[in-house]
Amino acid sequence: MAFGNENRSALNKGTYGTPLPPNTSTRVAPPKWANCQPYVTNGSYTYTVPLNVYQLAIMVFGGGGNGASGSGSTTTSGGGGGGGGFAYGILDVVPGQQLAVTVGSGGGTSSLGTFLTATGGSNASGGTGGAGGTGTADASLRGAFTASGGTGGSGTKGACGGGASGSMYGTGGNGGGATAGAGCAGGGGGWGGGNGGTPSAAGGGAGGGGGVGFSGSNAPSGGGGGGGTASSGFGAVGGNGLYGAVGGATSSNGSGGTNGPALDSFFLRIINQTLDGSGGGAGVGASTSVGGAGSLGGGGGGANCGTSCNGFGGVGGVGGGGGGCGMGSGNASDNGQGGQGGFGGGGGGVTNVANGSPLTGGSGGNGGGGGGANNNTGSGQSAGSGGKGAVLIYWTEGY
Repeated sequence: MAFGNENRSALNKGTYGTPLPPNTSTRVAPPKWANCQPYVTNGSYTYTVPLNVYQLAIMVFGGGGNGASGSGSTTTSGGGGGGGGFAYGILDVVPGQQLAVTVGSGGGTSSLGTFLTATGGSNASGGTGGAGGTGTADASLRGAFTASGGTGGSGTKGACGGGASGSMYGTGGNGGGATAGAGCAGGGGGWGGGNGGTPSAAGGGAGGGGGVGFSGSNAPSGGGGGGGTASSGFGAVGGNGLYGAVGGATSSNGSGGTNGPALDSFFLRIINQTLDGSGGGAGVGASTSVGGAGSLGGGGGGANCGTSCNGFGGVGGVGGGGGGCGMGSGNASDNGQGGQGGFGGGGGGVTNVANGSPLTGGSGGNGGGGGGANNNTGSGQSAGSGGKGAVLIYWTEGY
């Protein structure tokens, strides 16, 4: 068959074996991106375009900034690190073409050649949270989109959560602050403006991690529920998710949020924006307390434990922040840890009202800022590290 002036857009779908890529003016994105090559460890790589592939959708995340440790008093705070920037675009390519991929370390810059760049979030300094990174996209890309990372939480007492990275859902959520009183710990930020919870109780409390688009609970008392993808955390209960997913409930240890129906791998859910989980519940009580884990898109629950016990903030799901951990009066042998952020989510802060327990702020997920840490009357605190950057490359054969 000779090719003349017929509609060549059909070539974009592999109908004729696609001997040459169609013109940019006729090229359309596939109805669904079917494959993903993730680069989630810092370093330099070379990506080779597969056979029968003529366009790539690419997401670039900068690394998250580190949290800070307070100076060990009731009037100081550990700020949260800023989330990494984000850049996205669709690049026209030919099979066999090679592309340079760079994944930044915590706070570092990630890139796809000269087409997409995302800078890292800044480190926190004392009680002041780090600024979020930014993204840039070359004008030649189709569907280009950029978003800044969230700001790390700031405060004057306790410890704060890290900011989330930017994403397809928009600007990253800010980390929760800590100003109400000693023992307060903010939750990590989630994607799409889902801010981490900022405890409002003067006697302490732990904020829930932000979910995708919805904030974690501010925890008027005890530990706050994480935000979901359909509602914010409310009190100690996690926010609901889409597709019937429900929030985790509170108990001595918070229950985790549930997922909706199984669809694809979480990498494909990111590009197709089908994250559907809910936030985790809060862990409360006078014994070891663990905040509930957030499911896909949900933030982790905060943990607020009593005297002489361990406490652990809930881990965030993909796009969700980790829950904060506020310890009432842990002894030197008691451990406390802020919840780790999910992919793109900020880590939760951790603090202790009295004594000098070993404390570790929650680390950020890829692109998320680390949570702060502060022992109000002693040493032994260690802030959470910012997450590495990431580059995700998507394609569908025949397009």
